[in-house]
Amino acid sequence: MNRHHKFLIIIVGFAGLAFCQSFAGTFQSNRALHSAEQLQVYRDFIDSFSKTNFKSLSDRTFPLDLSSLGKDAACLQGLQLEDTKGSANTTHQLEPEVLREHSIQLVDPRAELAILEHLDADAARRGSEADAPGMTKDPGVLALSEIVFDKSHHFAVLKYVFLCGSHCNSGAILVLEKIGSQWSAKSRRACTFAINRDNPL
Repeated sequence: MNRHHKFLIIIVGFAGLAFCQSFAGTFQSNRALHSAEQLQVYRDFIDSFSKTNFKSLSDRTFPLDLSSLGKDAACLQGLQLEDTKGSANTTHQLEPEVLREHSIQLVDPRAELAILEHLDADAARRGSEADAPGMTKDPGVLALSEIVFDKSHHFAVLKYVFLCGSHCNSGAILVLEKIGSQWSAKSRRACTFAINRDNPL
């Protein structure tokens, strides 16, 4: 084997190693890497929202972009948030532990799409009966954003979205406060609220 061939093999080897490391890093960033504190925020939030009778939770978070709120947003008054850039460019996979004892199903993107198609078809079939008294409406698939804490870790900012079809999505950006050992959204008003949006994310 001449020197030229050896050089090519070395270059290809380094390129392959770099690719594998890059792939491994990407894969790891999409795994469940939430801290214990973040998991508690998700768990407490799901506990409080379980009364809406939702049955499905998206198994992946979505980025939380707070740039539209502005620095003077009333809901953020008095809070010094940690770096928000990471939350605006990150997603994580949620694991069953966030559900505690609730009978809620974690769904991947394919299952989520099937549920939304079913809800659209069901709404079209029922027509005007969709909001009939006594009928329990399925709020759809709950999707949760990444979390941003304030520097004291006494407050956490989170966005939720109920995906219930093509034209009935709703959601809000909330500030949760740690009261005792639990996180609650009751002490501060919502930053934003949207209903019947085609793309509320």
